Amino acid sequence: MGARYALVGLACLVALAILVGPSLTSASIPAPPPTFVAVTEGAHQFRSQVSVYSSTTGAMVRPLASFPDKTFTNNGLAYAPNGSAVYFTLIPQHPARRFSLLLMRLDVASGRQSLIADGAQPALSNDGTQLAYAAFPRGLAVRDLTTGQTRTIGLGRLGPAANLLNATIGWLEDGSDIAVVPSATPWDLVGRPPKLRWCGTTQARGVIVFVHVPAPPARLTADCVRVAGRGLNGRAILAGDSASRRTVLVAINTDDDRTVVERIAQTGATTPVLTIPNSLPLSFDPSGTHLLYLVGHNPPTLTEATIAGGQLTAGPWRNPHLNLAALAW
Repeated sequence: MGARYALVGLACLVALAILVGPSLTSASIPAPPPTFVAVTEGAHQFRSQVSVYSSTTGAMVRPLASFPDKTFTNNGLAYAPNGSAVYFTLIPQHPARRFSLLLMRLDVASGRQSLIADGAQPALSNDGTQLAYAAFPRGLAVRDLTTGQTRTIGLGRLGPAANLLNATIGWLEDGSDIAVVPSATPWDLVGRPPKLRWCGTTQARGVIVFVHVPAPPARLTADCVRVAGRGLNGRAILAGDSASRRTVLVAINTDDDRTVVERIAQTGATTPVLTIPNSLPLSFDPSGTHLLYLVGHNPPTLTEATIAGGQLTAGPWRNPHLNLAALAW
């Protein structure tokens, strides 16, 4: 199972964003969604609370549900674009299912919870009609939320990382493709070279799998692309790029606590966008033009910002009072 988010250890307040690449957006900047969803840890970390927050003020709008910490996981969190539902994963308590995770749906209006599938890492298309998720035991599933039709694709070339439990999954802007950043396998982390023709990810060499999603009933296909430059990891933050339908925005936290935002094409070509010192990225909005990130320590402060012209402009609020475990916009 994935470890819980470690949203600690950020040393100091954020400095001015450093321009290191071209503009992320056009002159017209879309407004962020009105709300986001966050999971916070309660007193003594015994329970996890799921709540809706205002994107305008950062204040809680309404609590939705709470779960014992031993059941709630950080293996993905997704929020419907219309604010109607939250998708998340739970650890099953029945012994017979202890080797799987439960992909759940929480209806915001009624509070009703329902099981979607054995799976993890939910990601919704920008129009809210398709749900992608890690399918057990190894691969990616895409479910049409209108018809219930589900298509799956195996990703065996990723080796043990093909289970996608600690991967990051995100949709490109127009819903035609899904980007998957797999986690590095243990032998990659200790320097063992990948197998012949194996599209694994390492600390020094990043990999993105682009899964192509044609109209049903056509099958899903995938290309495993080695990314030029830095390594990636499954904790990357993804968003579709409003400036291009064929690229994805990736925000990663580096070893020196910087947030690096890059634009990555389906060829693997990488373009720097900007760098935010002393920060931890949490979630893009669906347009990729707004970012929620942490800065500071004791406690870390949640900050909303707009990315435009290669510059980062902090929003009107900063919330230092959230003991965050997960967040989705």
